[in-house]
Amino acid sequence: MAIQFTRIEFLSRSKGGDSCRKAAYNARTIVENEKTGIKYNFSRKKDNVYHTVLIPDYVNQDFKNIQTLMNEVERTAKDPNSQLLKDIVIALPDEKELNLEHRIELTHRIVDAMEWVQNGLGVQIDIHKPQIGDKNWHAHILLTMRRFRKDGTGLGDRAVDLNPKIITVNGKKVVIKDSKMIHEIAKEETNAYFAELGLPYRVDETSEVPGKHIGPRRIRNLINEVLNENELRKEAHLKIINDADVITDSITHYKSIFTKQDVEKAVKDIPDLTAREQLVQKVLSSNRILELYHDDGESSKYFTTIEVRNEETRIIRIANKINDQVYYNDIYNLKSDIEGLANVSEEQKQALRHILLSTSGVRVLRGRAGTGKSYVLIKAHELATNRGQKVIGLAPTHKAVSELRSKGYTEVYTVKGFLYNRKKIFMQDSLIIVDEAGMVGTKAYAELFRVVRNNNCQLILAGDEKQLASIERGGMFEILSNIFGSHVLVNIRRQSENWSREAAMEFAESNILSGITLLRQNKCVKFDNTLQDSMSKLIYNWSLSKFKLHEKLVITVRNKDVDILNSSIRSLLKANGTLKGTEYERSIDGRKELYMAGDRIVFQTSDKDLQIQNSEFATLTSVSKNKFIAKTDTGKEVSFDPSEIQFKHGYASTVYKVQGASIKDVYVLHNGVSNISSSYVAMTRHIENLKLYCNKEATKSINSLINQLSRPNEKSASITLKTAHDLEKERTKPTVFSTVENWFKSIINDINDRSHVNEEYYHFTAKPEQEAKVEKVQLKDISTPLFMHIKEQRQYDYDVTILSA
Repeated sequence: MAIQFTRIEFLSRSKGGDSCRKAAYNARTIVENEKTGIKYNFSRKKDNVYHTVLIPDYVNQDFKNIQTLMNEVERTAKDPNSQLLKDIVIALPDEKELNLEHRIELTHRIVDAMEWVQNGLGVQIDIHKPQIGDKNWHAHILLTMRRFRKDGTGLGDRAVDLNPKIITVNGKKVVIKDSKMIHEIAKEETNAYFAELGLPYRVDETSEVPGKHIGPRRIRNLINEVLNENELRKEAHLKIINDADVITDSITHYKSIFTKQDVEKAVKDIPDLTAREQLVQKVLSSNRILELYHDDGESSKYFTTIEVRNEETRIIRIANKINDQVYYNDIYNLKSDIEGLANVSEEQKQALRHILLSTSGVRVLRGRAGTGKSYVLIKAHELATNRGQKVIGLAPTHKAVSELRSKGYTEVYTVKGFLYNRKKIFMQDSLIIVDEAGMVGTKAYAELFRVVRNNNCQLILAGDEKQLASIERGGMFEILSNIFGSHVLVNIRRQSENWSREAAMEFAESNILSGITLLRQNKCVKFDNTLQDSMSKLIYNWSLSKFKLHEKLVITVRNKDVDILNSSIRSLLKANGTLKGTEYERSIDGRKELYMAGDRIVFQTSDKDLQIQNSEFATLTSVSKNKFIAKTDTGKEVSFDPSEIQFKHGYASTVYKVQGASIKDVYVLHNGVSNISSSYVAMTRHIENLKLYCNKEATKSINSLINQLSRPNEKSASITLKTAHDLEKERTKPTVFSTVENWFKSIINDINDRSHVNEEYYHFTAKPEQEAKVEKVQLKDISTPLFMHIKEQRQYDYDVTILSA
């Protein structure tokens, strides 16, 4: 079990604090305080595995040296009681699937989401590895209290606007809760990164078992101490999970629908088999539980709760009320403005007409990655603002909020931040645009819609239900799209052949059977007995492809399979002489990687200086000990130190990394793990060729394949399926009495919907910061044992060897 927590303190001169000493300690280096002449030397400590300093682009780059930066901090803090720095510690996940590069990337994502550098501050980052036998991976962050001056020559005024707000209540100081508190950001970014990597973990907001509060103590062994104490509380944990309602709530916090297997996983820690089975039965037989059915009345094997179902139906009721409200629109002038736009395609103009000229209160814009959805939202903001309408931009994550802000949105919030601060925001009759609406959770939708309705706002929801869903239970964006209609920006027709375009459309519309049928008719589905054989055939066919290395890619779901495919393909390229020359070994976090000129790589982080993006693919053109040169697939030449930039081999990739990509030659490895969202993305990346490789160990037949690719995204709303009451209602003809009864219920529901406040979004008093718990979800292991070398050559021209990751 891994523990994730954050801790923040102020480094104060009145308490003996020294910026130079603190910076030297964190960086495990030597820094001299030029004012006192004291030289601090912590270089004997060897646990620092990553160090960097981030400053705004306009600032003198000399400040990236902590000797220069920290002496500037000391120079500008003239008061004897000055607060010098914010001292932050973030515990990083210890999961075995993560390496140092992953932890560096996660730390940078958290820092980026906090927007410290964007707000003019300096940030020192150091990552310390655990001592032998420990598990306390953690990042130290030192944050300047002052902003850099606009001329970039030094620190200026204190950034008091970025400090937490404190009020006095009954004589006690209380921190006002802010949606941008570091522990909230760390949780959000960690969960999102786990999902992107395809890892079955999450960080809980609050542990079901009360955790020990972590105060300002030394970090060494701190996480281990908490781990030990949590082990001592195991008995208490078992008592808690014996409560059927606790089990149900813990599952539906993240899913609207669940299976019996989900319940069995939730109670797996109970040692007694009989007790486990009894508890599973107790959960499923509870009067809170609703079994769900398909339209034909056949059981779906999924369940939900009355509370979840009521929440979803309440959202639809409120959305209908928003849709029916009367709004002011300068439709005539807006229509003229749209027609006069330059550099806007007709499809994009149609989208603008749909979201700006409609008299309906709810408008939905759906767009696959790369179809111009973001550009449409930029133009919508410009047009509406120019015609005097107030526009408020919302998004579920801080990263998405930053994107909106960078595109010209002047008033923009996270959904949670908007709700926290609703009383301070004038929103009456505003146009509210929600970007990445597919990532908004069900609870957030319910409260957002209540606020939107009560303030007579118009609502534009923009997103892609095929991409990453919310961490908490969700799925309502797709439901709202179906109910209120949407304008769909269709992906560029990247496929070159008619049948291939037709197949892509079938997958886009979730018609898996039709899509697979077209692939089979064109001999694009390959079945083998074992995963080894399937990988071997894929790699062999990949090697015969006429396309260049940068024009072809292998796609799969599991990181484990990606690593095996990358290693095997690279060995093949060395064996046949495609890769040759000097080879360099790159060691990181105990793992060794080999690189040479010609290797395909994928960057795993964004870098403003290099102008590279996370998930960007490139080809190495030159390699040396301290300098790699790569040409990205967009044509940029990038020179970098291989010890400082995060990257890996890029012959194979997870489906999460290729959203939005267009690739000429695509090879999809299916190993039983998929759902309707990932299958859509994987099957629509190709331009020229697509091949799907399956093995009978994980997928017994074509019918099994179709069922696996058709699995509902576990973030689907329960309302996609029917309850027994729904089926009965469809079979029963309405009577006068039932009509009157329903009318009366609608009035009561409307009153309740207006007044149903979710207090979760309005807790202004912060709880004490607690460590969160990372919980591992046990997935079914459908892989074969450790891969052995394949000696059979059969139809192969040479031995294709599958290597162990």
